[in-house]
Formats: sequence, C-alpha cells, structure tokens
Amino acid sequence: MSRNIIITGGAGFIGSNLANHHISMGDNVTVIDNFQTSHKTDKLPGTIIEQDLTSFKIPGELLRDADLVYHMASSVGVKFVDLHPDHVIQSMIKMNLNLLPQFEKHECRVIFASTSEVYGNNSDAKEDDNLQIGNPEKLRWGYACGKLMTEFLLKTYTFPTTVARFFNITGPGQLSTHGMVLPIFIEKAKSNQDIIVHGSGKQTRSFCDIRDAINMLDIISSADHIGETYNIGNSDNLVTILDLAREVIDITESSSNIIREDYTSHFSDQFCDIFSRSPNVNKISKYYKPKYNINDIITNMQ
Repeated sequence: MSRNIIITGGAGFIGSNLANHHISMGDNVTVIDNFQTSHKTDKLPGTIIEQDLTSFKIPGELLRDADLVYHMASSVGVKFVDLHPDHVIQSMIKMNLNLLPQFEKHECRVIFASTSEVYGNNSDAKEDDNLQIGNPEKLRWGYACGKLMTEFLLKTYTFPTTVARFFNITGPGQLSTHGMVLPIFIEKAKSNQDIIVHGSGKQTRSFCDIRDAINMLDIISSADHIGETYNIGNSDNLVTILDLAREVIDITESSSNIIREDYTSHFSDQFCDIFSRSPNVNKISKYYKPKYNINDIITNMQ
C-alpha cells in the first residue's frame, strides 16, 4: 500500500535520495525546498514545491494526509556555514517557529535530520552523551546549537518524532560546492589537480554510504522508534583526511599531488575544525549493520 511522504529540504543530497527510495517503493512523495544549497533540475523526483520554509504554510490537506514527514531542511556544508553563519542560525530559528506548530496541528509523524556537530570533538559519540559544543565566539558552532535547539523544541510538542544524527553521509550526486570533502577530493583527483588537505591532515572522520543511511532511516521510521534518537553512520569507515586523500588518488588512479595548507587560506576567522569525529552505532546496529566500506564509497562516486 502506497504512503504519502513529505520531505522538507528534499532537493538536497540525503533528501533527494530519500525521495527516490520512496518512489521506488510506490509511495507518493512531495518535496518542499527553496533550492538555496541544492540544484534545481528536471530529474528531481516526486511533486516539487519551491518555497521558503521559514514562512511557507504547508497546505493543511497535504499535512493531514501525510503518513511520514522527513524534516531535512537546513543549510548544509562547512563552507556555507562558515560564509553565512548569521543566515544559518537565524533561518533555523524561523523555520522551527513556522513548521513545528503546523506539524503539531496535524499530528504529523516526523523524522528530524539533526547532525553529528552536536557532539563537538567527541569521538565514539553516543546518543546519551553529555555534549561539548564549542565556544560561541566561533559562529561555526551556531549550526550545531540550532540543530540541538530543534531537538529540544521537538520534545515540547506532542506529535510523534524520531531524531537522526547524521555522521558524514556521502555518495554519488553529493555536491562539492559547500565544502563536502569526498566530492571535492574525487573531483580534483579525476582531473589530476592538486588535492588540498587543511592543517595536519590527521583529523579523523567516519564516512557512511548513502545507501546504508537510507536503510537506517527506513528502519527508524516505524512506530517502534518514536521518541528515540539515533546516530546514523558507519564507525568502521574511520579514516584520517590525509589517508582519505591518498585512498582517493589510488582508487581513481590519479596523478594528483596532496598539498597541505592552513585553514586561514580557505576559511574565515569564525571557523574551527573538529579533530576527531566518529559515531557510536551500538544503538542502531541492533537493527542494521552497514554494508559499504570506504573503498566501496569512493568507487561508487567516481
């Protein structure tokens, strides 16, 4: 039986993959997006509504008939957040004030896309950890605070919710425009250009294939997971940024050189990097274990 699915921010990387997944399952999908950090193409799946979600009133009949709402809408990418911190912080607040009362009125079932940023520099981060967000003197942390405030706000409403904290989800179609590291590295490698690694290159990240992430979201969309928070990621794919660059060069058979540069050459003084980030996936692994390693991901993204 087909379901009615709404995806706010559904033109983005994760959102568009979700839309394609649900359409392949025979569901009816409505995507609502302002296309600020995504490309508008004629290949976008489902019914498309181009609107600014800080003020748009979603038609009541659409929310009333929705079986599931994925609230994915947000600015994306460390580069975009670094360049426009005021916009990122203010738009999240306005969007919450606009959308959450609408979800409450129609008792929508909502999955909220949060972020691993809420853990700060914690590694092996668990859902019930005390959080260590950075100093407010660096506006970069406003993105994490905005996502975390949304998590708090959701708990003040009665509509059924589940929170997904994403850890470096990646795959084909992800844009390099806003600072996503793997698409940038692969683009540079395929054209044999220098690959720039910031700082020491010893920063660690754990990458998760979009196919695994979609499978996890499918699982936590059931009523059994209402009220829960889950890390969505793959702890097995932990790699330093320097080793990631080397792996990309090797798999793409590129002649690119790796160049190390200071952050100041590419980011504002509001930027600060996270040295170590990896998820503890004990909670989600009770229901799903990722299938794709880092080599699979890079190969699939070429």
